[in-house]
Amino acid sequence: MAKAESYNDLIFQLGDLARDRLAGKPNCPRTMDRVYRAEAALVARRDELAALEQQMNEEDAAWQDYLAQYEDKRAAEFEIVKKWKKAVDAVEGQTKTLRKTLSNRRADLRYAQDALKKLEKKHADLELVTTDESKLGLSRDNIKKNRIAMMRLARDVEDLERQVELALTPKPGQPGAPGILAHKRMLDMEDEMTGHKEEVDQAMAEIDRAIAEKETEVQAAEDYLDQALFLLGEDVYAQRIQDAQLAPFYPRLDRAQ
Repeated sequence: MAKAESYNDLIFQLGDLARDRLAGKPNCPRTMDRVYRAEAALVARRDELAALEQQMNEEDAAWQDYLAQYEDKRAAEFEIVKKWKKAVDAVEGQTKTLRKTLSNRRADLRYAQDALKKLEKKHADLELVTTDESKLGLSRDNIKKNRIAMMRLARDVEDLERQVELALTPKPGQPGAPGILAHKRMLDMEDEMTGHKEEVDQAMAEIDRAIAEKETEVQAAEDYLDQALFLLGEDVYAQRIQDAQLAPFYPRLDRAQ
């Protein structure tokens, strides 16, 4: 015994076919307008998704170009460093701990800056929902304490940067000065690359989140189009619109479960 056809599947197939057969014709049901709107919305969401994916590809390509240039410049400086290895090793031994401390302080400063932004955003939201001066005052005090702590960290970073700059600047007539300066340029390039990488990572993460959200919107638009096609199918079936390719569906739907 043949298995009964699904009413829902047949209705959807009917609506999908009716979209092509009846569009623009005098006997086109009014529900076709819903299909048009759904298609336009889906195209728009897909275009927006494609634009975000293109943006991510461009960001990645720009980063790869930057890295290639960085490696070329670093290789050129490294050739100079090798010629004056002993002098550079001596300076490196003197500054290694200092630069590590500087790196840690810079990380602390970035964390403090992010934390302050979050506190300021939280305070702005609080002002919208309460007039309780005790809560608002406590929030302002917290922001003030964090801002002062951030300013102290910024001064520490500036002081450490001056110390590193001084330690990596050869004195007049110092042996190995070209190698020391090349070493300094390599360190500056590395710091710049690290900072740039953090910016790129943040930008890529934001684009990735936007893509995930847009993919959800695309799925919703696809579901809405499916619903519109289903409704069109029901409308066509109810009216039994005469069309050579649509008519065979009607007796099948009559028998469907």
